[in-house]
Amino acid sequence: MLKAKDTLKERYQLIRQLGQNAGRQTWLATDIESSPPKTVIVKLLAFNPQMQWDDLKLFEREAQVLKNINHPKIPEYLDYFSVDDVGAGLQTSSLGCQDIGKAALTGLPWFCLVQEYIPGDSLKQLLEQGKPFTEQQVRYFAEDILKILSYLHELSPPILHRDIKPSNLILAKNNQIYLVDFGAVQDRAKAEGVTFTVVGTSGYAPPEQLWGKAVAASDLYALGATLIHLLTGISPANLPQRRMRIQFKDRVSINPDFAKWIEQLIQPAPEKRFSTARQALSALQAPLLPRPNRHSISGNSYSPQTNRGYGCGCLALIVFVVAPPLVLMATSFLDKERDRGAVGEMNRYQAAYFIEDNTFNDDFGEVKRAVEGEYGSLPSERYNYIMRVTDGAVFHYALSRKEKLKSYVGGIFAVPSMEVGINDTSNSMTTLSILCVAEFPGLVKPTEPTYSNGKLACGEGTRHSGG
Repeated sequence: MLKAKDTLKERYQLIRQLGQNAGRQTWLATDIESSPPKTVIVKLLAFNPQMQWDDLKLFEREAQVLKNINHPKIPEYLDYFSVDDVGAGLQTSSLGCQDIGKAALTGLPWFCLVQEYIPGDSLKQLLEQGKPFTEQQVRYFAEDILKILSYLHELSPPILHRDIKPSNLILAKNNQIYLVDFGAVQDRAKAEGVTFTVVGTSGYAPPEQLWGKAVAASDLYALGATLIHLLTGISPANLPQRRMRIQFKDRVSINPDFAKWIEQLIQPAPEKRFSTARQALSALQAPLLPRPNRHSISGNSYSPQTNRGYGCGCLALIVFVVAPPLVLMATSFLDKERDRGAVGEMNRYQAAYFIEDNTFNDDFGEVKRAVEGEYGSLPSERYNYIMRVTDGAVFHYALSRKEKLKSYVGGIFAVPSMEVGINDTSNSMTTLSILCVAEFPGLVKPTEPTYSNGKLACGEGTRHSGG
């Protein structure tokens, strides 16, 4: 159990916990070896049998990307290491594959990422505090964020953030905007020909991203949705849409040219948006609107905190990324997670398909091909995969081929948006999904999950398995 004043790697002394979520912890700490000692952020991920397959990939990928980024508006990468057997003395080890495999077998290791601490508030915190944002302030934010995105997109290979939103933007004490939380980044060079798990946040992620096909213009859409949130004070997920376009102009009084510029950012088709962040920045600066004043918006200190959850119909944050070296040694655990994860990925694919076509895809061959890039050829030696489509639902199965393995079943249901608390007057539909595992191993097909009166439930003889 980690506690204040514990020291990791004989260097990072924990001060106070800032956040905790599903095996992750974020701590404010002091780097006691630096001169003078400086405050840092330590993110920790606990390796344990209950963790999600994507969590492992996510954490390693974030560290890899941050290590190679050098930008004044992105918190600096400082260190990355593992801590073995936390409860038995916080012994530090390197992140070599042999060490990781040994840690996975002998104790409960934590993987630790250390970053620069940025005092300030996230834009989400300021919104929740009721802070109003003027058009000029929002325009200033847009310019600074586009400069950061220009840097990321023009790297070789380009880096896509894929989760631009108010909670990932810090307004520091010096009134500068910082972009944080790189757990959802995508390296375009490694993305070619690979199918990724859907990632993004409802209201901010564009349609193509829900298909796992993010491009540079996907970050521009998320920026546009973020600016709309700042201007209206309303999450874009709660604003009405018409033909997949967020409707916001009737709720604000801003320069028409600025409104048109935002509308181009949030075009549903990526080819109709600005082609690059630099082009969007040039277009924003072209009207030569008065340069915004950098008004001071003070608040409590903020630091990057872990805040990830697996969604379904409303598509809260869902995570992805390419398989990193960090996870290769825990073979048996990861094999199980691949099998389970493939069913969850089918659910997510169908959610994205429904958003586009207002129906589920009944071509199982196409569904399998959409997930095989990350989870390997289906069926596998361990499981056979099948799908059943009904009126208003679809069920995906991973059926055990061995007596000692448990089978999985995932269900995704089309439901009225209003039924799940989404404020939508157009009587639109959304999706809810669930993943269940048989309580006992064997070759019996598991009972399908159900949806009734706004609630999802696993069928008899099964239990919820996340994902």
